[in-house]
Amino acid sequence: MQRVIYLSLFVLLLSSCTCNRNKNQPKKEIEVKQSEVKVKIHRFEEDWYAMNPNNIENELHQLKAKDPLIFNAYYNYVMDFPRMGSEAEQQQIITDFITKPQMRGLYDSVMKKYPNLDFLEKELTDAFVNFKSYFPEKPIPKVYTCITEFAGFPAFTYGDSLLGICIDDYLGPKYIYYPNFFYDYQLYSLDKPFITIQAMHTLATNTIDAPAAQSTLLDKMLVYGKILYFVETMLPKEKEANIMRYTPQQYKWCEDNIKQIWGHFLEKKILYDTKPEYIKYVEEAPSTYGMPDSSPGRVGAWLGWQIIRSYMKNNSNTTLKQLIVNKDSQKILELANFKP
Repeated sequence: MQRVIYLSLFVLLLSSCTCNRNKNQPKKEIEVKQSEVKVKIHRFEEDWYAMNPNNIENELHQLKAKDPLIFNAYYNYVMDFPRMGSEAEQQQIITDFITKPQMRGLYDSVMKKYPNLDFLEKELTDAFVNFKSYFPEKPIPKVYTCITEFAGFPAFTYGDSLLGICIDDYLGPKYIYYPNFFYDYQLYSLDKPFITIQAMHTLATNTIDAPAAQSTLLDKMLVYGKILYFVETMLPKEKEANIMRYTPQQYKWCEDNIKQIWGHFLEKKILYDTKPEYIKYVEEAPSTYGMPDSSPGRVGAWLGWQIIRSYMKNNSNTTLKQLIVNKDSQKILELANFKP
C-alpha cells in the first residue's frame, strides 16, 4: 500500500475558561487507561547531526537502515532531497546542511531550549489516551522530532504510522532568525505551549478530509471547525485561544463580536458560494478579509468551530467518527440550532 504524507500547511491552533467544556465532549468508544499508552519521542535531529560529513554516503545508508520509516518520510517528502539533483549533489547539500555554522547554530539552539522532551511525552501521552478512546482501531503513531530549517509546516504525518514534529519551529517568538522566514502575526505561536496542539491539529488533518475544490464556504468553515473540535476533544483542558493559535485578546475579539461575524456571512449571502477565493475566510492571515483590521485571521474557521460545538451539544448521541464523516453541511447547520 502506498504511503501518503500529510503536511499541515495551515496552522490552526487557542485562552478562555475550560470549566464546562468536558461536559460537551462526545462519548468515547472505549475507556483507555493512562497506563495503556506511553509515547516515546525519537529525536531524529540528533542522529542527523551526528553524521560524519566526511563519509556522508555511508552515514546516510546507516541512518536509513536504522529507521527507514522516518528516513524515507524526512528525506524523500519533508525535505524532498531527490528534487535537488543527482545523488552527489544531494549529498553535498546534506553535508552543507549539517556543517554550515548557521545550521549548527540552529541545532544548538534546539538542544539548548529542549535538552529533553519529557514534558512533550507526557502531553502527547495524555492526548493519545483520548485519541485511542475515540479511535480504538487506529495505531498510535511513532513520534519523531526533526529540524527542517522552517520548511513551512510545524508537523507532519506519514500514513498512520508516524507523527513528525519540526522542533525548530518552537524556539520562541523572539528567536533571531524567525523574522526571515515567518510573518509577524505568525510569531506568537512558535513556542513551547503550541507543540502538542499543532501535533493534534496535524493528526486531525490526517483524519478529516480536506474540503473539495468546489465546496461552499460553509463546507470549508465546517471542515476547519471539525479540525478544531478534534483538537479540543484530544486536549480538553487546553485553552481555547491556544487551540486557535490566537492571543487572549484576539479570542476575546471573536467572542465579543460573534453576532457581527455571523451577520457578515448572512448579509453578504456567501455561505453557499463556491468561489475559491473565499478560502481566505479560514486561512491564516493578519486579519480576516472583509472584517476590521482589529480582527484576527481565520475568523471563518473559528465560527465553523462554534457551529460544530453547537451541533454536538444539541445532538449529544453523535460520535466523533459520525461527525467527521458527515459532509452534509446544511444539515449540520440546521441541527446545530446556531443562534449567536
